[in-house]
Amino acid sequence: MLDYNIIIILIITGFSGGIIVGIGSGTIGVLLLPILTIFIGKNIHKSIGTTLLIDGIIGAFAGLIFLKKGNINLKSGILLAITGVIGALIGSQFTSFTPEGGLMLIIGIVILLLGLNFLINGIGKNVEFIQSRLNIEWIKKNKNISFFILGLIIGIVSGFTGIGGGGFIAIVLILILGYEIHIAVGTSLLMMFFMAGAGSLGHIFKGEILYEYLVYLIFAAALGASIGSFFANKINEEKLGRVIGLVYMIMGIAVIIRILYS
Repeated sequence: MLDYNIIIILIITGFSGGIIVGIGSGTIGVLLLPILTIFIGKNIHKSIGTTLLIDGIIGAFAGLIFLKKGNINLKSGILLAITGVIGALIGSQFTSFTPEGGLMLIIGIVILLLGLNFLINGIGKNVEFIQSRLNIEWIKKNKNISFFILGLIIGIVSGFTGIGGGGFIAIVLILILGYEIHIAVGTSLLMMFFMAGAGSLGHIFKGEILYEYLVYLIFAAALGASIGSFFANKINEEKLGRVIGLVYMIMGIAVIIRILYS
């Protein structure tokens, strides 16, 4: 029987994380991983497996709402999803062989840098910067090759770090391919269902799932994701990007501090 305090923490984390992901894509990992490892003291590998599984569930709930509203480009997302699933399965195989401290530090740095970038630059400036540095025309003319490479990289990072991949897909679609943000978010959420789900399978087979927490997390995250995605079209995109950036920064700092002082 779980302690009531832990149950409350899980429900609050799942619900708030679901709202954030449902509104702007990303991953519940920025909230859930630090909670599971720092505050509850669970093993990093099992925490990653659990986070990926919850990310997949959020992607399904929120993605279907975006699909119903016509804010998903399935044609563009299919290749990303296929290569992303392959990459996620590959990435999840290396998690167990990485020292816990080193893995946590990698996660913390990635989360912190993502958050800092969005908080300072917002979305518009990032689009301008990325597109001014890359050969966008070549990427657009060779979408299949680009999606294959990008999907594989995103999937590997997702399966390895426990970061569901939705945020990375959204970043690629918005910053590199210039997609309208609602289409990018909706597409990335549905693709996250496949990628995070595939990444979680590798952890399930190795018994790296916190099954005793799933009921509370699934219910809370699914509810939060449904609410967040429902109101997504009414939220100022630039302000939302900065708010999510702040959350990423706080969680990234929390992870890094935990490693440095453990």
